[in-house]
Amino acid sequence: MIQKYIDDLDLAEGDTVRCSCPDCGGINTFTASKLEGAVMYNCYKLGCKIQGIHTVGMTAADIQARIKNIPKPKPKVEAMVIPQHVVLYGGDGILDDFKDKWDLWDQGLMFDLKDSRAVFPIFYKGIMIDAVGRALRGANPKWLRYSGKANFFIAGTSNTIVVVEDVISAITVAKLGFTGMAILGTSLGDAHMSQLGNYNSIIVALDPDAAHKTLKYRQEIELWTGVRTIALRLDDDIKYRLESDIDSLKEYL
Repeated sequence: MIQKYIDDLDLAEGDTVRCSCPDCGGINTFTASKLEGAVMYNCYKLGCKIQGIHTVGMTAADIQARIKNIPKPKPKVEAMVIPQHVVLYGGDGILDDFKDKWDLWDQGLMFDLKDSRAVFPIFYKGIMIDAVGRALRGANPKWLRYSGKANFFIAGTSNTIVVVEDVISAITVAKLGFTGMAILGTSLGDAHMSQLGNYNSIIVALDPDAAHKTLKYRQEIELWTGVRTIALRLDDDIKYRLESDIDSLKEYL
């Protein structure tokens, strides 16, 4: 069954696809990549054992492309179009109160004049590709994505990364000396895993209401990346900076 499933994917040389697993039914947990005429496949859902290599050969187009050494075009990084009502932080008013409350950095912080939002830019290779806005006066939704191009928000430069749920929490752990990753969603994907694999150690520190998800993420991350991953039990969301939570996290510095 798996061989027919892979054949039906009709992958070209160098292609990678992510889709539902034909064995366990996991949604978007099955990946297949074609290289040198062979498809390497794997399901990263916990408990699913499906993985291997299926030789499919190279098509005439694959062979011609290889002979001519035609490189696949790299995806172009497109800058986000910044709305006119989103401006650089000016250092006063409601945004100043918000910044002081959460002990945020001034650098790069922006403000949405229309919806009264604190806006956190997201950069990729020096280009602003997205931003996350936090409502300050009750606008809906509470958190707003401006372009939707980014998969996560990163703060800090440590070799130990802490996975958290929101941007403020990511900045909080970065100011403690870690790198913070806000996942910007409800699940982890390929982009998250690829980024996490760049670090020496990983800590999952979601709020106490997400204890089950914390353990699930720890298992998925360690299985996918091979990097030692710790599930940290918190008494509250890390952005509230409870002394007990801060002390527990600092043990891993």
